[in-house]
Amino acid sequence: MARTTLHKLVKQMNKENTPPDGWRAADAVKEDKPEAGKVYALTGGPGDSCIANGNTWAESLVKEEK
Repeated sequence: MARTTLHKLVKQMNKENTPPDGWRAADAVKEDKPEAGKVYALTGGPGDSCIANGNTWAESLVKEEK
């Protein structure tokens, strides 16, 4: 098995997966971090907004019931 560096692998993956019209600002990955003092759903059932189902931290925020 040939050894490759991470830098070379990233360049290869970008070359293979670049859209035909190139990358745009909308394609950038947005930072999504939890905020201190807030409650988030980490797990849930099918269709629930939670981290385990692939939702963002913002989408997984638990809203207070009144």
